[in-house]
Amino acid sequence: MQSVLADKEANLATIETFVAQAAHQGVKLIIFPECCITGYWFLRNLTAHQLADLAEPLAGASVERLVELAHRYDISIGAGFVERSTTQTYHNSYVVVLADGGVHCHRKLHAFEHPLIESGTQYTVFDTPYGWRVGVLICYDNNLIENGRITALPVPISSWRHTRLAAAAPAIHI
Repeated sequence: MQSVLADKEANLATIETFVAQAAHQGVKLIIFPECCITGYWFLRNLTAHQLADLAEPLAGASVERLVELAHRYDISIGAGFVERSTTQTYHNSYVVVLADGGVHCHRKLHAFEHPLIESGTQYTVFDTPYGWRVGVLICYDNNLIENGRITALPVPISSWRHTRLAAAAPAIHI
């Protein structure tokens, strides 16, 4: 998927097109790239004000739209965006919205996209309604072997750490 820089509506419309096609094919999980909702490459050039305007909370309009799509098409969806946390910090985040309404958010562990984007501190691993476990890592986080090893552990540990989804079920990776 090629994102339109800073055009969340256009990017969500593209996501919806792919989600509808995937659901028609019986796909249970569809995953999209890092920062596909907001765009990625231009982030490093944004002013603090521009970054603030682009970012949105986890309970914002983009995630709400993904929740609605997951419910309408009975499919789980993973997508990336710039998150503004409740403490007003920024994160390169990846949300996985499950068809059953569950929402899981991962913050990139090794963020370097913009001086104001902070790294996450936890691993994100969860069970799906399909009977398989998913671990989320975003881009560079996959370069550190320990991150993959930790997310593959059979039981959770107290601190989980960016976007690669590992799943043993039909999925489309765009």
